[in-house]
Amino acid sequence: MPDGNRKPESDRPDADQLAKLLELELMQKRATWQQNRKRFGALRAVSFLFLFLVIAGGLLAFWLFFSPQQVNELRANRAASPSPTASP
Repeated sequence: MPDGNRKPESDRPDADQLAKLLELELMQKRATWQQNRKRFGALRAVSFLFLFLVIAGGLLAFWLFFSPQQVNELRANRAASPSPTASP
């Protein structure tokens, strides 16, 4: 049998207490988010640096392979090598 002297409001948590708990939880989550942001920011910077190095390396290789000196050497080698002739 329920106790008739108890008030129904006493079972409910205080609104101020709930607000304080919610604020504490949000502060903890915010701190976690800021730590993750710093870590992922560093990872993002490293990934952009790696991407830049890959693109720069590709451009350097392309420039070295297709530089005017290399192209002239390829043309000279092609012109100097005897073309195969068909012998009967």
